[in-house]
Amino acid sequence: MKEFTMKSNTKGLIWFLVIAFATTWASILAIYILGDVPSSGTGEVSSNPMVGLLSMLGTFGPAIAAFVVRKWVTREGFKDAGLRFNFRAGWSYYIWAVLAPLAGGVITILVAGTAGADVSNLSAISTADIISWLVGSLIWTPILFGEEFGWRGYLQQRLAPGRPLLAAIWMGLIWGIYHYAHVLSGITMSANPMALLIYPFYCIMGSIILGWLRDKSQSIWPACLAHAVGNVIVSGMTAKLLPSVSDISVFVFTLIGEAVVALVLALSRRVPWRDTETLQATLQV
Repeated sequence: MKEFTMKSNTKGLIWFLVIAFATTWASILAIYILGDVPSSGTGEVSSNPMVGLLSMLGTFGPAIAAFVVRKWVTREGFKDAGLRFNFRAGWSYYIWAVLAPLAGGVITILVAGTAGADVSNLSAISTADIISWLVGSLIWTPILFGEEFGWRGYLQQRLAPGRPLLAAIWMGLIWGIYHYAHVLSGITMSANPMALLIYPFYCIMGSIILGWLRDKSQSIWPACLAHAVGNVIVSGMTAKLLPSVSDISVFVFTLIGEAVVALVLALSRRVPWRDTETLQATLQV
């Protein structure tokens, strides 16, 4: 394995960003050109198999970038990629991967109700909904490896070594801009330009939570699971309980819910501004 240096780190970061953005944005552009963009407003999914393939390619853009960079650009290999499940040492973080997004979802509903939004009764959620969300989360966990192998398995831990909160801020800004193509194409937030302002803040909060799970478990899989729980269960729950609330308003409420969870992690120093051990190890390289 090639010796890892700060120079190779910079080179790797640049190539990672170029490949990840190019792969995903080109996939979304192709979907847009096909004129068959899945509607975020209605929840309808395109029946065009080409759109499905392009969507999957876009989802795996960060993973493709991480693989190419690790294998051929920096040649550092995959030792620190967090590919092992690490159940024995990190089992508790799989539980937190479910509880943390759910806590954010509950706070989201409470904030929405406090703000005067029309919140449906819990009876709006059926047993069938719960089962489909649980199954959907399990299905989407390996699919979201396509993002997390890149974001948490490679990029976030290299943006500001030894400074977890700063790394989450940088990661969130990059991740938020990465989602601009989804917004502008209408895939998410019905092409509402307000989402362009919200996404970076939303992704910073997500990066604090997902980065914490990845670092503490030494595996990317709790982050994949938490990402899936957020995308499937929390999104499904808010859709059921806030049926008459616009998607951009739900996005704001969800941001607040995520921010509360992230703030707890930061204030309790579970995600510190400075990780002395990691920082010293980095400086010695």
